[in-house]
Amino acid sequence: PPRLAGMLRSSVKRGGGGGIIDKMIPGYQDKIWAALPQGIKEYKVKSENDAFESGIASHKKWQGLLLSWKDTEKGFAPSQKYRKPAVDWRRQMERGTMHYGRWYEGPRGSDFTPGNTVDRLENVKEPFTDAEWAERKQYRSWDIMKLGYAGLALFLAYRVTNEWPVVWCEEVSDAEN
Repeated sequence: PPRLAGMLRSSVKRGGGGGIIDKMIPGYQDKIWAALPQGIKEYKVKSENDAFESGIASHKKWQGLLLSWKDTEKGFAPSQKYRKPAVDWRRQMERGTMHYGRWYEGPRGSDFTPGNTVDRLENVKEPFTDAEWAERKQYRSWDIMKLGYAGLALFLAYRVTNEWPVVWCEEVSDAEN
């Protein structure tokens, strides 16, 4: 089996440098080539060269097209002109350059550093004193519930005060039929 595997893999190139005709008639291809007319020789050489050069021409065409696309691709890169000069907080934490804020930046002595924060939802009136909050209430607009109730009241008043047509259906008695 190892000997046979080598035979199964053999090809013309490994099988002695040519086919059986080359063994029987050495140099037969050169003899056939010499016997061909000049026109056929020129045609064969030209067709082989053209096939080789057509691959090069196709490559050049595609290369030009793809390189032009690559040139326009450079325009898609973000411009440094519009770059946001900021680094997100996770990267700042990793780099050790995180700026937490100053002592006066938060309410009631908080600078929003871990462990020094204030729950801003405890008091929703935070920015105003009681006097300021009372003054603001004087100019308060109606809330949406009051507006909804007013609309419902108008609708019900309209329905109650209008006249409604009454349609009487007369039934025909059996005696008249």
